[in-house]
This record gives sequence, C-alpha cells and structure tokens, in this order.
Amino acid sequence: MNAQPSTTKSGVVVLVGVMGTGKSTVGLGVARALQCSFVDLDAQITNSAKCTVSEIFARGGETEFRAIETDVLAMVLDDASAQIAQQFANSVVVATGGGAIISQANRDKITSTADHVIWLDAQVEDLVKRTSSSKTVRPLLANNPQQALSTLSSERAGLYEQVATTKIDTTGMQIEQVIDAAVQILRQSVDK
Repeated sequence: MNAQPSTTKSGVVVLVGVMGTGKSTVGLGVARALQCSFVDLDAQITNSAKCTVSEIFARGGETEFRAIETDVLAMVLDDASAQIAQQFANSVVVATGGGAIISQANRDKITSTADHVIWLDAQVEDLVKRTSSSKTVRPLLANNPQQALSTLSSERAGLYEQVATTKIDTTGMQIEQVIDAAVQILRQSVDK
C-alpha cells in the first residue's frame, strides 16, 4: 500500500475496490459497528443526478458518469469532514464506486481527506458470483461479466494500491467476516 494513514485524525474512512467486493454492504456494517455515519457514493450520485447510474450511462456514457462522480465525491468528503469538525459525527464511512479511483483528482481527494482507505479485493470468480446475484444493474458488466471484471481488476489494482492504507482480500469470506476485519483494523488504529 502506498498511502499511509493520516497523522491528523479526520475520522473519514473510505472503502475502495472493484464492483462486487462488498463496499456498500461492508461500509454500512462498519458504520453500524462503529456507530457512525455511512454514505454510499453511488446512492449520492443517483440523488444528485435525479436518475439511476444506468440512466446516466445511457444518456452520457461513462464520461458523464465520471464527471458527476468526481463532483459528488468531493462534496461527500467535504461534508464528512465538516460533520466531524463540527462534532456532528465521530466518523463517516464512505463506500465509493469501483471506478472512483480512476481520476487523479479523486485519488488526491481521497488520500488528503481520509484517515483510512480500505481496499476490498477478491478473485474474479467471487466477483462474478456476487455481481450476478445482485439486483444492482451494472452497465460495465452488460456484455461479458467475467472478462469485464477481470479487466477492471487488473487495470485498477495499481490505482487502488496508490490510495489504500490497508487491503482486505474478501475472497471466500462471508460479509460479516469482512465487516469484522475492517472494524478490527479501524479499532487497532484508534488504540495506537
């Protein structure tokens, strides 16, 4: 991992990883365990754009989606920092979309704002199973999910590594196990 946990404690925790690693579910579980706020970036994008991610892709393609994502990510992270600074929250857990780290501006914003960036990773076979059983429509997986997830995993691994302060391999793990692992990492850092 290239990123180091922030020396000044902001209380912001960001989850990154390819789609299907469980960022949204794990993020919500971690926030509940830590009794703090949770923000799902894709849900915020949907609220901001007043349409679904699929509709954004249909209207303006990935380019439009990424532009909206960058704006919303900055807003979410600034808002999280403000909530913590004003003591409305101790911590805020943010689950990003799988491609949020593509943009250098997004990577910079994540690393400058978050205390912890947890990279959730998994083998492609697990990702295919998880995404195929999900109700979420994923435009990037429309044609060949196995090939798309394999390509996305290999193309983005270096970018996840750039921002991550820690990595959890979720392959074969139940969601509760991943939540427990993340909570342990975060609690250990508080104890230091």
